[in-house]
Amino acid sequence: MQIDGGWICAYSQILPSFRAILHFLIFAILYTLVYLAAGVGLAAYPLVRIVVADALLILLVLTVCAVIFRRRRDWEGTHRLFWDAAAAGFLLWCIGECGFAVNSVSAEVSWVQWHTMFSLCGGIGPVVALLARPHRGIRRGDSWPIGLDMASYATLMGFVYAYFIMVPSVVPADGRPSPQSTLLTLVQVQRFVLFAGLAGSAWFARKTAWSRTFIVLTAVTGLGFFLRRFASAAIGANLYYEGSIYDLAWIVPYMGYLWAAHESPASAGWADENPPRGGWRTAVISATPVLLIPTIGFGLLRVQPMGDPADSVRLLLTILSMVAGLGLLTLRLSVESGELERSDARMRLLAAATEQTGDLILITDARSVFVHANDACVQALGYTRAELQGMRLASLLERDADPSVDDIGTEVRKQGVWRGTLVHRRKSGDRFPASCTVVALRDGSGHVTHFVGVQRDITDELKLRDKLVHSERLSAVGELVAGVAHEINNPLQTIIGSVELMLEENGVDHTRDLHLIRQEATRAGQIVRNLLAFVRKSPGDRVRADLNQIARATAGLREHHLAQQNITLALDLADGMLPVLVNREEIQQVALNLVLNAEHAIGDHPGRIVIRTGGGARLHTLQVVDDGPGVTPELRGRVFEPFFTTKEVGEGTGLGLSLGLGIARAHGGSLELLDTAAGAAFQLTLPAQALPDPATAASPPAADAASAVTPARRSTPSPAAGTRYALVIEDERPIRDLLVRLLTRRQYTVIEAASLAESKTAAAGALLDLVLCDLRLADGNGLDCLRHLSATQPDVARRFVFVTGDPSTLSSLDREFAGIPVLTKPFTVSDLERVLGGVDVAV
Repeated sequence: MQIDGGWICAYSQILPSFRAILHFLIFAILYTLVYLAAGVGLAAYPLVRIVVADALLILLVLTVCAVIFRRRRDWEGTHRLFWDAAAAGFLLWCIGECGFAVNSVSAEVSWVQWHTMFSLCGGIGPVVALLARPHRGIRRGDSWPIGLDMASYATLMGFVYAYFIMVPSVVPADGRPSPQSTLLTLVQVQRFVLFAGLAGSAWFARKTAWSRTFIVLTAVTGLGFFLRRFASAAIGANLYYEGSIYDLAWIVPYMGYLWAAHESPASAGWADENPPRGGWRTAVISATPVLLIPTIGFGLLRVQPMGDPADSVRLLLTILSMVAGLGLLTLRLSVESGELERSDARMRLLAAATEQTGDLILITDARSVFVHANDACVQALGYTRAELQGMRLASLLERDADPSVDDIGTEVRKQGVWRGTLVHRRKSGDRFPASCTVVALRDGSGHVTHFVGVQRDITDELKLRDKLVHSERLSAVGELVAGVAHEINNPLQTIIGSVELMLEENGVDHTRDLHLIRQEATRAGQIVRNLLAFVRKSPGDRVRADLNQIARATAGLREHHLAQQNITLALDLADGMLPVLVNREEIQQVALNLVLNAEHAIGDHPGRIVIRTGGGARLHTLQVVDDGPGVTPELRGRVFEPFFTTKEVGEGTGLGLSLGLGIARAHGGSLELLDTAAGAAFQLTLPAQALPDPATAASPPAADAASAVTPARRSTPSPAAGTRYALVIEDERPIRDLLVRLLTRRQYTVIEAASLAESKTAAAGALLDLVLCDLRLADGNGLDCLRHLSATQPDVARRFVFVTGDPSTLSSLDREFAGIPVLTKPFTVSDLERVLGGVDVAV
């Protein structure tokens, strides 16, 4: 029977928590039963019952404090401050409870004595602890200011208890509520405030790890609040005694705090963020205790005077509390001032670091208007700070930049950050690419006020990447040489053998042999073109290409070599075209590296590799799947790391997959390792491009290595009366002779030239109907020749054809000559006919 691993994992996590809850419930039930049993069993011994009951309560509270102190190292900042404040209150409550016990044993029963203040202050601790708001984070820098605010509020609550309870108990007055009645009322008010505060904290912490802690504390304090009402009623009716069921009003809350302290989340993993302090809210929170103390103290002296000596004690208490509150407020302001000075020092340090860093840092407002730029940014852009003031970011980006400034702002507002590459334009007009990270600065209400961009000029990095790509491409050539050499030798051998047979046989029709020679020569030429397209460093421009054709070209480079190793290479291509806008050579390198990796994974064993393509509305994919041993789980996360390889030393650079991932991302796509039951499957995903216009789809691109001819236009020439002149400029004599013979058969009077200099004199005075010119000449190139001829015959470009044996040289063509037809060597007679059909003949 199979068991789902996810259920096992979930069960293993739930089980310890369930056991902990069960153990705690058993402890709580046993403690409560022992406590109540002691109260019932010792009914005949009141003094002993008081001591035992108070000792059990104090033991429970001390257990809570012990858990807090044991876990104190797990908390930091406001997390620790929350529990420290609560523990301080619990310890004060224990002192007050000891006083109650001594008072009861000595038969001086009174609820309002010195120990009352300790018990009341014990309740203050958990209330003021809520000011720490631990669910908002560690906030180490806020601990001292918040701690002083806690002390201020504790002073206020202590003043209220002393003013309304202790003073009337010392100096009683007729006609006013008894101190005991006021005490019970204030205790209920305090418990309600605690319950409401915990409920609010539970709401604000609902999406944090502190949610469960506050929910438990809210539940137990709420239950304790209602239980205390019954206990207060029993006290007022003289029905209360220690060890009775009314003591659940104390047991239940402390049991809840015991559980919460044990299960409260540790600070590990929390970000130590310091949100902005200050403002009128912070000032009001800090000043409230200092303002309320004199308001209550002096106000009631006039509204409800008690006469001397009570009013004198109340006046003294008010003054002392006010002085203490002012001292705490002054100390808090001092701490805040010191923190502001430290923040100011940090800001100056950050400002200095910002100005000295080599990264480009610029700040704009919400409308993308410049506010500040550091020295590196000013130097890189070439503008002064005064010139940048008021400029918009879009004016410093390359025209038609993708993405636009509005797109960046939209994503930052939604996601909080944007990362990508921007192309900047300097004041001089030069361009440079920059890796950019943009974040937003928001005000207290969450509105974006500024954008901060940190950029790095990656011109050198892109050059280094190109060098690495070229190096990796050359490294792969070593593995191609054996298969390519064999592929070239086979057609060459056929050509040589056929020619020898023709030379030996006289008077025999050699038509069949000639067709065979042409077929094999074409095959050898195609192999050379594919190899050149892969090895030569290509330009960075991207053109529309067919992903299916790239897959076929990749398979053609390795198919024969893999067959010799007993590895089957199969193509599973999607129907039709899969147009993508890519640097063809880079994408073919990615595909070839995936095939080489699959070949290495299969090793010396028979196997199968499948190159599969798929098309979608927005994305096209190319997969390379093998039936080798696959990738182990421990290696899956490292296969795309630079210089990581499983090959032997000297057999691989470890850059193939990492460079492939970089190339895929640079094209807006991805390269990933798919999950498979057996073997390995890598998938290259690229953005789909719209299919070309059917009217132009018949003309393949000039740089396509699979195309021998790339005419610029398809106009049909009109026969001209009289002699037609053709100029052939070719520094290779055999090829020049061949072109002369072919054109002569087509009724052209051919003028020959072996160099650029010869072409200038050979074409003087002749109206040329056709010009065939090699792109590479000993003393120049075809572009120079075309410019020279255009000076004397302005429309000669309409009858001009470039001839080349290296398709990569097409990148050197200026845009003004991009429409000139190209005849790629080796070519056939049909190729020549096709290119001649694409030029205009002068009449």
